[in-house]
Amino acid sequence: MQFYPLNNAAETVNEIGSSVRRAMGGTSGVLYTIFCKAAYAQLKANSDSIVTAKQWAEALEAAIAAVSKYGGASTGYRTLLDALIPALAVLKERLTSGEDSCTSFVLSSEAAVAGAGSTKDMQAQAGRSSYVSAAILATVPDPGAMAAAAWYRAAALAVKDKFHPSFNSSINKSES
Repeated sequence: MQFYPLNNAAETVNEIGSSVRRAMGGTSGVLYTIFCKAAYAQLKANSDSIVTAKQWAEALEAAIAAVSKYGGASTGYRTLLDALIPALAVLKERLTSGEDSCTSFVLSSEAAVAGAGSTKDMQAQAGRSSYVSAAILATVPDPGAMAAAAWYRAAALAVKDKFHPSFNSSINKSES
């Protein structure tokens, strides 16, 4: 069993990246390792012991930039970035507008889910999907984008449950 240094955000992200590197194969494993290492570097640059929502957004932005750089994809390529880039945009927009961080995170996770779903209408330009016929791809969203949206949404809901439990009733009503 892996134990993570939960008292240090940067080190936790670094250890998650190490776990991913050991356990996840294929291109996704490499991309998530890059993702975690870039987020770690950004978080480490902020020597504060308490990481703010803005700093988490900056870490997500750095991680997305690294995956885009080394993976060669961006918005519209039918990849995990099609979930994470809209999530980042909503997160930054909501935080800038003064929305509380938990609400911002949950709303950005909805953007991740919507972004992942939108890949059903995209032609694959990168990743494994680029080797599959367009007719087959048109029936399903990109699996990598769906996976990214799923973990991002799970993280947002876990944060909400821990720090903003009164938000539960409004989220549950909107998902009904």
